[in-house]
Amino acid sequence: MQTRSSGLPMVNDLHSWFQTIICRQIGSAMKLRTHVGGIAALTIAASLLIPSGAHASTENPGIDDLTTQQQEAIEAWEAGASNTSTVPKPLVSKSATTAAASGTSSMRLYRGSWVMWAEERVNFAWASGGRVTWSEAYQASGQVVPNWVKRNGTKKIYSSSTRHDWRGGYSVGASVPTPWGGVNVYSASSSAFSRVLSVGAWQKWE
Repeated sequence: MQTRSSGLPMVNDLHSWFQTIICRQIGSAMKLRTHVGGIAALTIAASLLIPSGAHASTENPGIDDLTTQQQEAIEAWEAGASNTSTVPKPLVSKSATTAAASGTSSMRLYRGSWVMWAEERVNFAWASGGRVTWSEAYQASGQVVPNWVKRNGTKKIYSSSTRHDWRGGYSVGASVPTPWGGVNVYSASSSAFSRVLSVGAWQKWE
């Protein structure tokens, strides 16, 4: 009797042990499945958030990888090569036919679009006798990254009592963003020429 009674608990304990092992294995499998599913979901979400330009970084980015706005900015910059600016000889308020004895004026030469632009500005003064008394020039520019504009400086290249000439340089470019930084796929350089005379002034891109 003692042998039978002692054998029953051993069978029950073995059954409980098997149940415990099976439950643990099922739990581990469910955790692994949840973990793998979470990784897959994060991977899909991340791929949707990565800009299309970043995918091109694994190859060789080119003009076709630029955004529509960037391509329009390049077109505007290249079309602006023909831009000019003129300031006619000012007139005195006393008579519409008499030239001013002295005065000041300014002019500006613009090129590009709001995402990539440059502007050369010139202020000057004149006096009686057909003299240019002084002139000054300065540069302005702006860009929306990953476009860029570099002002290369402006300087007076000619000066006399009746004429002042200025020339300013600019460089522009457009890049494609990648995980390793921007890859420049477009660049151009140009100069703005300004001439100041006692009878007026004008500017053009070179």
